[in-house]
Amino acid sequence: MLGLAHDTDPAWVGIAAGDLPGLLADHAHCELKAAQSALSLLARFSGEHPHLVEPLVALAQEETEHFQRVEQQLESHGGVLGMPEVDGYVRDLTATARRDHKNFPMLLDRLLISALIEARSAERFHLLAEHLPEAELRAFYADLLASEARHYRLFRDLAEQSFGEDAARARFTTLSQREAEVAAALPLAPTVHG
Repeated sequence: MLGLAHDTDPAWVGIAAGDLPGLLADHAHCELKAAQSALSLLARFSGEHPHLVEPLVALAQEETEHFQRVEQQLESHGGVLGMPEVDGYVRDLTATARRDHKNFPMLLDRLLISALIEARSAERFHLLAEHLPEAELRAFYADLLASEARHYRLFRDLAEQSFGEDAARARFTTLSQREAEVAAALPLAPTVHG
């Protein structure tokens, strides 16, 4: 799905469904981190790449809206946001890209890592939309799935626009294989990426 080289173990859905407050709290933090990441990309790269400004501002706004929606679901399911946990998936994915990052522009890797994160989120949301027992949450995740897939495409398009289709696709293939290794190595948990 969306360029991923490894599918999530179907058992993950049961684990996520077994701790909806935990899943929703993690998801809310993921939305905040996504908004922060978009703003970080703007702060670091928009001077050299002004074409990033409009789409990343819109993305940060949308991710903030998603945070609000997830936080409302969290509250309705009796959960509290709490402090964010370290996202081992994102940490490990970023670290694996750094193995040969000197050969590639930093912006290219950041855009493609963001695309992979969005793709993994979309894949997980698809599983939740198909298999959660609660109809309202299935519809909620089906709606967010469409957004995550669009965000994946946005990051891929920005990478291709900024660095050329061939270079972006070749690097994406490499990073996608590494993402598969990272995802497969993580224990299943009630988290968006765990």
